[in-house]
Amino acid sequence: MNPFIERDRITNPQRFAGRWRELSIIFDRLETHRPVLITGSPAIGKSSLLTHIVQSAAIAMEQLDLRAYYVDLAVLTSEVDFYELVVKALQNRGNTAAALEVALLTVDGPVLLCLDNADAAITAGWGELLLERLVRMVRSRRARRVGDAAQQGNEGVSLMLVAAVTGPAPQLSEPFAALNLGAFAPAEVRLVAEAYLDSADVAFSPEDLHNLADLSARHPAYLQRAAFHLFQAKIQPGYDWRAAYRQEVRERPIPGAALPPGVFESERGASESILADDDQAEVTSAVRPEALQSQGMGGFLIVMLTLAMALIVFQASGNWWLAGGTLVAGLAVVVTIERRRTKPEL
Repeated sequence: MNPFIERDRITNPQRFAGRWRELSIIFDRLETHRPVLITGSPAIGKSSLLTHIVQSAAIAMEQLDLRAYYVDLAVLTSEVDFYELVVKALQNRGNTAAALEVALLTVDGPVLLCLDNADAAITAGWGELLLERLVRMVRSRRARRVGDAAQQGNEGVSLMLVAAVTGPAPQLSEPFAALNLGAFAPAEVRLVAEAYLDSADVAFSPEDLHNLADLSARHPAYLQRAAFHLFQAKIQPGYDWRAAYRQEVRERPIPGAALPPGVFESERGASESILADDDQAEVTSAVRPEALQSQGMGGFLIVMLTLAMALIVFQASGNWWLAGGTLVAGLAVVVTIERRRTKPEL
């Protein structure tokens, strides 16, 4: 079975690979109690990254009592829905910012909120206010944590926040540490392929990985598609995976994340090159033999006429020297004509 079937966010931690630089930056910011805002184009991997942060934050930050939650703001209709959902997860009741503050006081250990599709909530008119309130809450919890540690030796409960938006960062009154998510690094293409091929009897060669990187522009979603078709070619002889991948991309592109034109220009250039070679072969096979035959016959006739003229001169004069001169002159004419014919045009 083809393992490259992910078309949405990756929820299996064994299938998540790469993004080590981004993860290092995010965890470093969270440890210093700074909220993080992830930006990027559609399907660049923001949702998968947030999911992996939730799954790995406790171990990565060495806080085993950490409670981490992934919340998709695109499926919520208001700020009230958000507070009710999170407060309930913290085993409390309420649907306001104040209720969340109370719930945080009753929790043992830090809390991490990873908010996906925050741009959808901002567009709906309630996301901007929500983010600003949460940032102020993060600062408030941080100040309380520092005060408790200084006065009572109690580290208190901290709130950490990561949000993701599609496109540029929104203009907010509260500061975020911004991180733009781009294409995979070249080495991460190999890591992703290995994560999916780990349980398969198929391997991708270095040349395969290079082709995958070129055809997908190292965009995670397009890389998944290209790898799917390459895997099919490994198990289905004769399968033109490049053509199948390009057809899928043309028919179902990712809105807002178009591939560079070079991905398709190389295909068109190769087709034109093959066509040009075929046309040239047809011209050569159809024209060149006849042309050579015609040119050879012309030279042969001139030589025969020269010999005939030399014999006629000898019979008329009986002089071998004169007949020989006539033959030499005729052959000289043949050589001159042949050289002019074969001389390349400038």
